Amino acid sequence: MYAISIDSGGTKVVGAVVDGDGNILTKKRYDIPERDGNFLIATFRDIISQYSGEYPISVVGIGGNGRIDPVEGVILNCGVHANWQGRHLRKELEDDFHIPVSVNNDCYCAIKGELWKGAARTYSVVVGIVIGTGLGGAMVSNGAFWHGAQFGAGEIGHMILHPDGLPCYCGQKGCVERYVSGTALWSNYNREVGADRLHSGYQFFEVLRSGDPAARKVMDAFVDDLSLVMVDISNLCNPDAFLIGGGISDTRGVWAEALERRFRERVCGCMKDTAIVYASMGNDAALLGAAKFGFERLKQTSEEDGI
Repeated sequence: MYAISIDSGGTKVVGAVVDGDGNILTKKRYDIPERDGNFLIATFRDIISQYSGEYPISVVGIGGNGRIDPVEGVILNCGVHANWQGRHLRKELEDDFHIPVSVNNDCYCAIKGELWKGAARTYSVVVGIVIGTGLGGAMVSNGAFWHGAQFGAGEIGHMILHPDGLPCYCGQKGCVERYVSGTALWSNYNREVGADRLHSGYQFFEVLRSGDPAARKVMDAFVDDLSLVMVDISNLCNPDAFLIGGGISDTRGVWAEALERRFRERVCGCMKDTAIVYASMGNDAALLGAAKFGFERLKQTSEEDGI
């Protein structure tokens, strides 16, 4: 059993073939010079055409940006690509290739991959927090994702942390991702020093490792805010584990110990044993998760057809 897995980001798409045991047999990156949905779906078609000619493909799994209805495979909201919102992606591709297609949010796919083959595979109730340019999340109970009535559950980055705080692109003020994200680190550093010095998370961590006091202050606030968010989520969801992923998780050597300490100081006593684990599959997590969602879609389709 083989799946074509597609991980679609803002500037790149990665296509892969994944077998039923979670082995990635081949993968290839495609740069996306135009943030346009028509260009994007043309790239998807190229990937599916190529790999379906090389492997006996049973299903296609896609992880993409924005708020997605995974039941119908529709892009409900996406500010990254033009001509993308409202697109019935699953139907378009199933009509073209006559292969079952699964479509899910890319953050959900990354967490699904870690649940299948990575750091979260031994836990039952998991809250995933993906910290990269922004901050996304998902809630999972016994393998089932909590999508919400409008498929908007897990928008941890847009929980309001500091009322009347920093403005967010969503229109609110004080959203979590304005304080806990890669963008937050370097932009809040610039605000702290009163100069436009940094333009990436990578630059921020270089300055932090040099001992810069302003960077240490910003990092301390990042950890403090993240611990508060996790305590609030614990009180609401009571997970047995937090899974922290995304590019910022790769830098945890300089902040994870402080996060662990502050979380355990603040969380309710009965929840002090909640595990904090870190993504172990890297960029492959989303590919594996998209494939796993695809295999589940294939099983559902077979059951509906009485196979």
